[in-house]
Amino acid sequence: MNVEVFYIFASAAALAFAFGTFFTKGVTLRISIFKAIGPLFLLNAVFALPFIGTGPSWKLITGPVPYLHVVAALSSGLVAYILFSMVAKSTASVSSVAPAMAPAVVLLFSPIFLNSSITLIQILLVTLLMAITLFPLRNSISGLNSAKTIAFMLIAALGNGSVTIIAKLLAAEEVGMPETFVARQVIAGLAFIVLFPPIGLKFRDFFELVRRSFFMAIGWMTSITAIQIGSPLVVQTFLATIPITVILIETVAYRRKPERVVIVSAICTALGIAALSLTV
Repeated sequence: MNVEVFYIFASAAALAFAFGTFFTKGVTLRISIFKAIGPLFLLNAVFALPFIGTGPSWKLITGPVPYLHVVAALSSGLVAYILFSMVAKSTASVSSVAPAMAPAVVLLFSPIFLNSSITLIQILLVTLLMAITLFPLRNSISGLNSAKTIAFMLIAALGNGSVTIIAKLLAAEEVGMPETFVARQVIAGLAFIVLFPPIGLKFRDFFELVRRSFFMAIGWMTSITAIQIGSPLVVQTFLATIPITVILIETVAYRRKPERVVIVSAICTALGIAALSLTV
């Protein structure tokens, strides 16, 4: 594994997802979330077209591959629905709580599905990193006292972690990044369009959709690549920085004074990820 390339892809994924999450708010202000999700998934896939011919040949109907694609699409669709629902009612940073909790899912599932061993130090580091990344959102999270909202957060975290595990399982089946990404996006996109036809979308809404899809597509493609060449746990931990990054983006976009706790959390998270990387 080329360590430098791995870290570049993992970092790029976290940054791209943060911008995509931030721009999700603009989509929810203009368009019904039910009508937007299907077209967004398909737009995500469009940005992968330049890479369609790269990597190994596609294995859409080989062995467990089609089942893994379907489960990944269902998980991604469910996470997207929850993300949009939360952004519509709150800030983009609060909606990114699920990625911050997802490393615990990857840590628990890795021994079961990937035959990976976990250590006590990894458990402690992941727990500490989750606490650090969620701490800047403590006031917002404490206000989410609805059992339904808390359940949605946990389900979204489970979905995020599951998608990461599936990407590694597909890599073991020699499925390349383009197939892993495009198959998931197309299946989820078509399902949402059938369930919630995007009737009434206006041309002026197109910019919001494309802008959000551009960053999400980069996030997905770079994260899948990083998962394929390195540790899914470390990648998911990089993605756990999304809440902090979204807060920093919101700080700049809305011209707020950066909070000291966010800066300290960002520094501690970087140190924690570096420490976790030494354990895999």
